Parts: sequence; structure tokens; C-alpha cells
Amino acid sequence: MSPTIVEASIAELQAALSSGSITSVDLVTKYLLRIHTYDFRGPCLNSIVKLNPDVFKEAAASDARRAAGKPNGPLDGIPYTLKDSMKYKGMTCSSGSPAFANLVANEDCFVAEQLRKAGAVCIGTTNTPPMMASGMHRGLYGRAESPYNQEYLTAAFSSGSSNGSATSTAASFAAFGLGSETVSSGRSPASNNALIAFTGSRDVISPRGVWPLYPTCDVLVPHTRTVDDMLQILDVLTAEDPRDEENFWSQQQYVSRQPVPLPQTFLSLQPTSPTSLQGKRLAVPKMFINAPDPAAKPTYVSPEVLTLWHSARATLESLGATVIETDFPLVSNYEDDSLSGHTNNVQGFAPDWNGKERGELVAYLWDDFLRSNGDAQIPSLAAADGAKMFPRPADYIPDRYMERKNFMDYPNLVALAQKRGGKSIWAIDGIAEALPALEAQRKRDLEDWMGALGVDAVVFPANGDVGRADLEYDDESARHALQNGVKYSNGNRALRHMGVPTVSAPMGLMEGKGMPCNLTFAGAHGSDCELLRFARAFELAAKGRVRPPGTPDLASDGFEMRAEATSREGGYAPPTLSVLESHMDGKTLHLAGTVGDSGTVDGAKVEVFVDGKAVEVVREGFAWSVAAETDPFVPAKPLYGGYSVHVGKVNVIVVARGASGVTAEVMSVDPQG
Repeated sequence: MSPTIVEASIAELQAALSSGSITSVDLVTKYLLRIHTYDFRGPCLNSIVKLNPDVFKEAAASDARRAAGKPNGPLDGIPYTLKDSMKYKGMTCSSGSPAFANLVANEDCFVAEQLRKAGAVCIGTTNTPPMMASGMHRGLYGRAESPYNQEYLTAAFSSGSSNGSATSTAASFAAFGLGSETVSSGRSPASNNALIAFTGSRDVISPRGVWPLYPTCDVLVPHTRTVDDMLQILDVLTAEDPRDEENFWSQQQYVSRQPVPLPQTFLSLQPTSPTSLQGKRLAVPKMFINAPDPAAKPTYVSPEVLTLWHSARATLESLGATVIETDFPLVSNYEDDSLSGHTNNVQGFAPDWNGKERGELVAYLWDDFLRSNGDAQIPSLAAADGAKMFPRPADYIPDRYMERKNFMDYPNLVALAQKRGGKSIWAIDGIAEALPALEAQRKRDLEDWMGALGVDAVVFPANGDVGRADLEYDDESARHALQNGVKYSNGNRALRHMGVPTVSAPMGLMEGKGMPCNLTFAGAHGSDCELLRFARAFELAAKGRVRPPGTPDLASDGFEMRAEATSREGGYAPPTLSVLESHMDGKTLHLAGTVGDSGTVDGAKVEVFVDGKAVEVVREGFAWSVAAETDPFVPAKPLYGGYSVHVGKVNVIVVARGASGVTAEVMSVDPQG
């Protein structure tokens, strides 16, 4: 059986690139054919909102380095996606909001900068709700859908803003994706898509160049299909950032923290991980497995998730772990609103800190982000339209069940920026007390609690159930999706607010629903490497990842694997390719251009794909042309919001194959143009 890009690991893709079995240009082409087939039409998963216009230039540069014997490392030529809240130079960075639809990034965010240095290829940016302040609210580009079962949401409704990253990674539209999280926006879509999610301790991955939400909580969350892939990319993502002026936790002066211990290479965790759970004690909070805990708020746990948990527990015990059922003061104390009336309860917070944390702190950080970006159209938050930041319909059914006290006043954020003057975030009243209070509560309610129980980590199902996709139209679906245990990943706000590291891995599919659910490993601040070992041990034993049935293999996914690299006589010399004409005449797409190749008499071979399908190419010497009938795709009309800029367009890939290299172009043609 020939290898395929579907579910392929980074190591497998790198082996194929290194052996000359495939070029990075070909690899990108294969991923784009899947995107054109399943994301922009067909099931229209709508996970990738904008393709990188330079994607083939980046891939060709990787191929040139490899041909010269100078690849940049194990990620060179590997395609990935980037959340639309992360800056990629020259591309828009809207954070899913109509208010910032045309905001152009002046530079790469830190993680994109690191990946560019490593030679990785950015395919495009992925979907997120407005300002990342939700999960499955529709934003500027709508929302992503599930590749497993479109009757269910691809992330929790109230916190799953990295839904595009997870959907695209699960569907093999790229080798991995980069998301982020403020509550559970990385963990939740990972669970609904059977992916590995890593939420590190504070400071492990620099957030520079990423739209902030609540900086006390925000973390970068890579999405991969295996723990080994996660280890590969963490070597790049966890590098020290010499420009850490946007790193909230490294800049603050109120808490003294020890650096998180990281290995010289994360791949060194592989040999010890299979036996890492032997003799370990793991606490599972009763609240997350339908067992009584008088201190906890009621948490819904479906029978299907309980079945998966029982199987996961047996796997953990077979690996030598002891699992004990416990309370979970980290969450129950944080959520005890019996006296305060607040959703966030941290001892030592000033009475008005919760309001300032979602008011002045957010406003000033967004203002700083826009000022540092330097886009003349939106030079600061004061120039933004607050009414456009998070639009949704009047009488929106899910609003009936949401916590209104957590809604942000977006026009007021603009007003706060307008009145800011030169005030620093560090001059906000209460911040000097809030940060030590967060650290102290984590130490008391998690780390000291773990020590008293003698447990090495906390494990629990990532969520109690999945929400139905029709909750915008159906009251009962909305009620179910917005109850505790379903609206967020388990742990709710407490885990992120107090900097608790986690790693999540798939348990399997829920019977009757066909939707995945993860197992989450959580631990003390700084225990990141131990959690990665535990998750890998569980992953290898449980084998819980199931590929999504909604995006099956295409004929174009496969390739022939060579045993060893073949040399190119004359070196790397890809053909020249130009597209001189592209227009529609009714339903007929007309393309024309030229191709040249020093290694052939009449130019390179030209292949053209329209909406994922190969079409006939007419050749006359170095000239080529296409006249192809198209099948117009009109997506379902959403209640509100939009779609990817490529949905509803005619999406084209032109590939030129020469004697010593491959060149390609990708474009979207307006069917009305």
C-alpha cells in the first residue's frame, strides 16, 4: 500500500521529502487538493479562511534548500496552519472580527517567525470567532464544521476559538496547526477532533504577535495528530524569544517564578514515555465522572463519555498507574460564588478586579497590539468600531443560556482606549495584588493539594459531552450545549487563569455520535515534560485516534516512497510558470499561460486542478491553456456571519513539472468575474 498524506506524521513526511519521494511543492499541492475538495466545497468544513498567497514560493524555497543539501531542520518543507489571530507578515489578522477585516500584519508572530526559520510552510490562516472571545459563535468567516459528524459542533460553543485549527489538522489539510486558548479554546476543539493539545505552563511558548484576550490566561496551543508530532514542533516553538516585550508574564514584576525546565530536545522524552505511568498515582476529580462532590457545581457527563472514561481508566491501570477519585479544589473553590457573585473567585483579588481584567486590561493590550502593528488604517484601538467587534443577531437563542455577566462591552473597550492617555497596563489598580493571588491559589488548591494526596497528576475526560450544531435554531440544543460540562472543556476557566499545564490525548469515539473525546492530563506548574510522557504512554496504549469519516482519501493523496534520495543532475532548476489569463465565461473557466524548462524542448509538463479535480490542458509549444466547465458551489446560508474568502469561488492549482524541479501557483477565481 502506497503511503498517503492522510494522517501522515511529520517524521513520515520528512522521510519522504529527504528521500526525494515528494517535493514540498507536491506536498502543498496534495494538501490544497484536500482543502479545495472538503473545506471550500463538498461538506464545506470552512476551517481555512485565507490561503497564504506565497505558499508555493515558501515550498519551492524549501525544495531548493534540500536540493542544495542544506535543509533547515526536521520541519523544513512541512505545511502547517496558523490561527487568524496570529500575525503572518503581509496577511490579514482579523481575529475573526469584522472590525479588523482589513488589518494587515506588519511582521510574523513569534511562533510563525520560528517556523519560518525552520523552513515550515504556512498554508493559510484558520477560522476563529470574533476576538477569540467564544467558541462557535460565527465570525467574519463564519465557523468551522466537524469532519466527524456535522450534526455536532467541532468545538465547545462557549470556548473553542481554535476550531479552524483543529478541524483542518484532523482532516489532514496540513501536518499540524497552531491555535491558542484563554479558557479552553485549544483543548475543546482538540477533543472534538481526536487531536493532541498542549497547553504549557506560563512563558513556555512566547505569545508575541498574537492578539491577546486575557493575558493572565492566554497560551499558545499547538494541535497535532500524535504526541510524537507535538514533540517535533515543540523543539521549535519553545525557543527563547529575545523580544519578549509582549510577553505579559515575563514582563510583570509582581511574582517571582522559576523557569520551566525544558529538555534540550523534546524527542528525548520518547524512550522513557512508554513506562512513565508505572507506579504513578493519578487523581480523577469526581465532578468529571458523574460521582458526587458536594463542593462542586453540577457537571453534565454523558453515558457515552463515561464509557470512554472507564476504558481509559483501565488503560491507565494496565500501564501501572493507580487512579483515585477525589475532590478538585482548584475548580470548586474558584467557582464558589456563594459570597462574591463572581464567576472567577480568587482570594486576594480586589473587589473590582474582575471588571478591570475584562475592561481596562483588555482595552490597553488590544491598543498596544494595534499600535505595535502600525497599520495606518487602524493605528490604535481608539480608531476601531466597537459595534463591529462581536456582532450577532438580536434574540440569538444561545444567549438565553449564556452567562451574561461574562459578556464584554466592546464599545466601552474603545472608549477606554480613547481615554487611556499614556497609562500602562502595569498602572491598572489591582494588578499588583491579582497576579500574586493567582499564583498563590494555584499553589494552595492544586500543588499543595496534590502533595497532600501524594498524586503525580490529575486526569479527567476533556468534556462531558458535545453540543449539537443546530443550537442557533433549536432551544433544547442550545440549553444542552451551554450547560456545565459541555459549554467549555472540563476545568472551565480555572485551569488557564491559574497557569495549569495540560496535555490531552484521544480516548476514542462516543458510541452513537461518532464524535471523539479526549483524556486530559494536568499537573503542577512546570510539569510539562512529565505530562507529555504520560500522554504519550496513554496514546500508544489506547490508540484512541480515529480518522474522520467526512474527509476520506483522495486519489491524489498517495505517493511512491523511495528507499533513498536520488540526485538531480544539473541541480535544482524548477521550470518557469506564468498564468497570463484567468476569467469565467458563464460556467466555463478559461486559463492560459506559458511554461519554460531548460531541461526540455517544449517546456515542462503542466497539470491543472479546478476545485480539486484534474482538467485537460492544451499545449502549443511553451504555451498552455484550459477551458474547463465548472460546477458552481453555493454554501448554505448561515444565520449570520460569512465564509472563508475561497468558499463560493473557483479554486485552481497550476503545477509545472520539469526535469529538475516543480513549480506551482494557486488562485481563486470569482465565478461572476
